[in-house]
Amino acid sequence: MPLGNLFDGPHLIIFALVILVLFGATKLPIFAKGLGQSIKIFRKEVTDVQDDMAKDRKQRSDEHMDREPVVVPESQARRASEDR
Repeated sequence: MPLGNLFDGPHLIIFALVILVLFGATKLPIFAKGLGQSIKIFRKEVTDVQDDMAKDRKQRSDEHMDREPVVVPESQARRASEDR
């Protein structure tokens, strides 16, 4: 069963009326406030995770730049080039 026309105008109006009847007009503001707070918390958490990822990425990059270059002895370098 395709759901392509499910969110057209008349369907949304019927959906809104069903919600109004189920929850009642007195509980809808409470529901909306809770939903708004949940969205606010979710956005904050997403931002925190993105900040942590960026901080971790920068820290890894800084650690990589602090490493000293690896010096390969000439004998190993020659042997590696001969193996190719």
